[in-house]
Amino acid sequence: MFLRSLTAVLFGLLPGLLLGAEPDYPGACAARFADGLVTGLLVAAEPDADRDGIDDAQEDTLGTDPQSPERLQVVLDDGLESAASRARETYDGSKDFARVEFCHVGGDRYLWRVTFAEPPRLADTVLHLYIDADHDATTGRKSPGSGIAGTDYMLSVVGDRGSSSAFSADGQQTPGPAVRHLVSGNAVLISADVSLDRDAEGVRCGLYVLCHTTTSVDKPSPRMSDSSAKVTVAKVPLSERPKLVRPVDYLENHGVSATFGEDLLHATLAAPGVIVVPHDKLQTEGFEVDLQTTHRWPHLKLTASKGTVWTTAPQAGKYHVGFLMYDDGNQERLGFYVDGSFRGVAVARENNNRTWLYWLTEPHEFRGSERVELRTLGGAGKFGIANLVFLPQAPEVRKVGAAVENVTVVAPVGRPGVVIVSWTTTWPSPRRMVYGLDSQYGRTAGDDKSRLGETRLREEPDAPCLVHRVVLEGLDPAVTYHGQALGVGPDGNVVASDDFVFRAQPPDPPAPRQETWSMPLAVRNPHDFAVTQWPITTGVPFAQGALSSAEQVRLLCGEEEIPAQVQLTARWPDGSVKWLLVTFLASAPASTQADYRLECGPTVRRAEVAERLKVTPSGAAVGETRAFVLDGVQINTGALSLRVDRQGNLADVSTDGGRKFADNALARTVAEDPQGRTFLPGDGTLQIEESGPIRAVVKTVCPLRDAKGTHLARIEQRIEAYRGLPWIRLHHTLVVDGPEKFTSFKRLSYRVPVADGVWTVPLADGQSIQPSDTAPGVFQMFDDTVSVESAGTESRKGRVVGSLVGSGPHGCAVAVRDFWQNYPKAFRVAQDAVEIDLCPAFPTGTYDKFPFEKEGHHLYYYLLEGRYRLKQGMSKTHQLLLSLAPRSARVSDPAETADRRSPANPETFGQPSGSVGRPATTTLCTLFQRPLLATAPAEVYCRSRAFYDVAPRNTERFKIYEEAIDRNLKAYAQARQRQRDYGMLNYGDWYGERGTNWGNVEYDTQHALLLEYVRSGNPEAFFLAHATELHNRDVDTVQAAADPRQIGGVHIHVIGHVGDYYDKPVPGFLGFAHGGFSVSHAWVEGHFAHYFLTGDRRSYETGCAVADFFAGRDLSRPYDFFDCRVPGWFLIMMASAYHATGDPYYLNAARVVVERVLEAQDKAPRPLPDYQAAGRKPFQQGGWSRMMVPGHCECEPRHRGNAGFMVAVLLSGLKYYHDVTGDARVKQSIIDGAHYLLDETYSDEVQGFRYTSCPKTGYRPGASPLMVEGIARAYLWTRDERFRRVLTEALPREARGSSYGKGFSMYYRVGPRVLADLEAAGLNLDAAK
Repeated sequence: MFLRSLTAVLFGLLPGLLLGAEPDYPGACAARFADGLVTGLLVAAEPDADRDGIDDAQEDTLGTDPQSPERLQVVLDDGLESAASRARETYDGSKDFARVEFCHVGGDRYLWRVTFAEPPRLADTVLHLYIDADHDATTGRKSPGSGIAGTDYMLSVVGDRGSSSAFSADGQQTPGPAVRHLVSGNAVLISADVSLDRDAEGVRCGLYVLCHTTTSVDKPSPRMSDSSAKVTVAKVPLSERPKLVRPVDYLENHGVSATFGEDLLHATLAAPGVIVVPHDKLQTEGFEVDLQTTHRWPHLKLTASKGTVWTTAPQAGKYHVGFLMYDDGNQERLGFYVDGSFRGVAVARENNNRTWLYWLTEPHEFRGSERVELRTLGGAGKFGIANLVFLPQAPEVRKVGAAVENVTVVAPVGRPGVVIVSWTTTWPSPRRMVYGLDSQYGRTAGDDKSRLGETRLREEPDAPCLVHRVVLEGLDPAVTYHGQALGVGPDGNVVASDDFVFRAQPPDPPAPRQETWSMPLAVRNPHDFAVTQWPITTGVPFAQGALSSAEQVRLLCGEEEIPAQVQLTARWPDGSVKWLLVTFLASAPASTQADYRLECGPTVRRAEVAERLKVTPSGAAVGETRAFVLDGVQINTGALSLRVDRQGNLADVSTDGGRKFADNALARTVAEDPQGRTFLPGDGTLQIEESGPIRAVVKTVCPLRDAKGTHLARIEQRIEAYRGLPWIRLHHTLVVDGPEKFTSFKRLSYRVPVADGVWTVPLADGQSIQPSDTAPGVFQMFDDTVSVESAGTESRKGRVVGSLVGSGPHGCAVAVRDFWQNYPKAFRVAQDAVEIDLCPAFPTGTYDKFPFEKEGHHLYYYLLEGRYRLKQGMSKTHQLLLSLAPRSARVSDPAETADRRSPANPETFGQPSGSVGRPATTTLCTLFQRPLLATAPAEVYCRSRAFYDVAPRNTERFKIYEEAIDRNLKAYAQARQRQRDYGMLNYGDWYGERGTNWGNVEYDTQHALLLEYVRSGNPEAFFLAHATELHNRDVDTVQAAADPRQIGGVHIHVIGHVGDYYDKPVPGFLGFAHGGFSVSHAWVEGHFAHYFLTGDRRSYETGCAVADFFAGRDLSRPYDFFDCRVPGWFLIMMASAYHATGDPYYLNAARVVVERVLEAQDKAPRPLPDYQAAGRKPFQQGGWSRMMVPGHCECEPRHRGNAGFMVAVLLSGLKYYHDVTGDARVKQSIIDGAHYLLDETYSDEVQGFRYTSCPKTGYRPGASPLMVEGIARAYLWTRDERFRRVLTEALPREARGSSYGKGFSMYYRVGPRVLADLEAAGLNLDAAK
């Protein structure tokens, strides 16, 4: 026996000893051997009937035959890490694997042994075996060029828990087989049942191994990691033995039935004779109560590699023994035992994110007091056992079905030949539909993104999802098509919708009002100079049914028609006009207002515009489809001519004064990396986004590449030119789309090849700086510090306004909007050009000296070591002005020029008028920093319902609210100045969430500000919102990713906006060093509102990208209901996206979540545990009760209920959904939920809410609009006095609002909507009594 034991020890340890026996490593190797020998002797003392070195107990664990030896053979010989690697402090021999052995056990069961340099320590180990079952890298997991490409099974041991994933041929991931594992000496043994290819010589497959220390949010990089090359495993003999089948081997229910559904579970547990043993009354080993769960049913969780739960039969009788557990996709397997006798296996394998009831199919006759036991048999989940139950009668068996639902076809008005088809599936499915001229179909959309006959399918990332969209273009509007939407079930079988018919012919819009009416537009000029012919683009909304066509409007000033360009940007569901974008050249006297008006009606038509802006494309038809590809666009405004090429360069620029650029000179972007390499724009794409009589917009997208073709980033530009004007606006966007997590820049500039004598840089204090040959650069180093030439030289306090004005004969000027606010910035003057340094070079050390705990993490995290370090997916838009006027236009008197509105006066046309002697270019640049706005009356915006229901400013009805918002808007700008919340990546956001996080405009700050702008006309609110929108869409939102499905992800509040700049948070604060994406911290209303008010398409694109990201991600699995906040924000996002776009995809995404919310709502009274029921109603109803988590309740046992603000968010989301659907079920849900919110968290005596249902949380007087939005709507519907008291007693107590940050956003994104319901109900917001 001793010899056999010693042989087993050496068999397990000798390979590691020999591998480690290098000249510089004998001591450590001997120590490992001695430690392993003792361990091995103890282990080997167990019986080993077949003498294969794996004792009988281990064979029982692994599912191998203890009577037949396992003949393992080496299939991967990796060796130990190098001596240099082993000498490092981070080296961990328990993660350094040396070899892998492998054999066939029987049937589809296989065994692997991974030998390490030291005994494995699984508690902090991640070990993956990537198995390419068919040895074909093109099938299975998709990761071209890596060792994991082609993986069909990933077998894992993580933290001493076995788990696995399987991958279909097209790369879809599903739960894999059971993984059995153990540690023996220096080795980990793993067995699993997998299907591997076989040939005449035995098993043949691919293998790649990875082992590393566990990671965490705070430590995302493993301390030690070891990996192999991918190897071919071949010629492994096949065993003729059958596979042993034990309880642990069952992968489907065995002797067990199952069902699900909140309604059925509640009814079953409430049925007469049912005995329920709650989770916290069960006896456990390896389990504990899960105090962190947000599931509806409180439960246990597994805390060890295996565990047992038991109770005693409470009485004699015939019962089906069962238990409740949440099925979340981890394939937990539990065995039923009665007095130690095996009875059945339950497998949570439906993966539908629902609580299931599992019970023994055959009832058991109990005497009473038998031990009823559940044992874990495998799986990677938490084994969240909620109750153990004794059922006199078996309940209804339900199975997960599959269906295609909610098929919706929309033919967008104004786009004949196009249809949008959307549908939902009850199981995540690929996006696929068939269609054709009859019910035989013949065409497939969704699995082929190429040209489909004469029909083109818009390309979109395709992955299994619950909501689907296909956009078909190029259809014949006169033809009727048949279609059928497809899905798959959990078993992979295809399901289909009924046949539906559609046409690609939009419906005719309804007839508009039969009278002519006017909409005022006020152009306020805050400057001390008159303005002539300043281009304004503004959005104006219309109520549903008010207007049928964009042709039915014209712009007037007095009785004179003003040339205008009108573009339709949104329609109502009935086809009537919802939003128009109006562009015109406005004039206004100094420090006053000019009044314009839109005349609208069925008989109104605009006059033709004389001397139109001209846009001439050039290009060629290419490829098999002969699609026309632009290679250049020529723009002629009448005062300026230029050409835009495929690299986004501006060339051939000329004005009335002649050519402005030298031959072959280009205005273009230039970048430099820290290694000194220069990057210029390469060939990209050109698109004419807008071409009208007044304005043209040309978009370019181009890569930045060096001379060798190395890619750095991409540049997106939108170039705006205007009729009769000698200058252009340039929206210049850097998009960080490199392959690495971070990309570093030394410099990013926009070079304009003009020379104009003496140049002047105005400062905010009225002084100026003139660049010279010896000091050609002016640098904004910090928000309040300017230096000449470079950082650190001749520094002074000051702020560059943002313009560089030439005084020579060419009359040129360039400007950057919000220049000092977006520091670092610089202007540099060369002999033949000016350089607008959007990211100027600066010396190492400029920003490194600031402590991490203070300014370092707050302001300068991306500016260390003399470089810009920007995370993948970030972008940054700068707004530039390039003025190329033929001469320095001057005016003698502002009043003389205020009414000059035509090109007849070339001296002032297209220029702001100045005070006596003031150069027009100087006032032009001033106006560029603070442009004119055209604002409609608040009644127009609010009564149109384009913003849903919003109340206009009313200083009588809402006196305390209006006084507070006036104070808080002023305080907002002051707080930003006080905190110095400036910088290229920071400006527009607010700092201080949890002390050290940037807020990432949590609660949609720009939307809150824009709501105030439309309800009051306050321009300060608009400009604050504009800066916030640019920041949020550029920095906080992912605009580029290797996986296009990640585009649109929004970073939660985190240090450095996007996280990962640091490995640790700031000591003493709760800020996050690393972030992530959550729909509860992402919004789209501000993006869409900004687009409709300004016409900035990038805002619209971002809003759609964000909604697409969260719909695709959150609905990629059966929808999971954890807490009320997440579905609430999801509904707000999707309903808002649908409201803005009319795309049925977003409405269907909301439908999926609404159905889950309604299912989870407590319709019948939900009994409370005894310890909570005392002194109150013994049940909860109308809400979404759950066991509360720490932070919401610190008591043990935890109380059931909810956090009030989370319920309030869900009620708001349901309200948004009801506003676009009118669903009567949702209306009732809001009313019931409002009662539940008050039952659990409101006190009439205190006139305020408490944080949660926990009785130990105190009530606080007052209520924010967020807490009462659902209550206000419920009152409007019911006039229930209980709801009225909250609105008239608690709401006024918090009418002071908040002046900055999260509090401001939270209050004012909801406030105007609550005021609208108060107004509709006839209530005022009076001072608290």
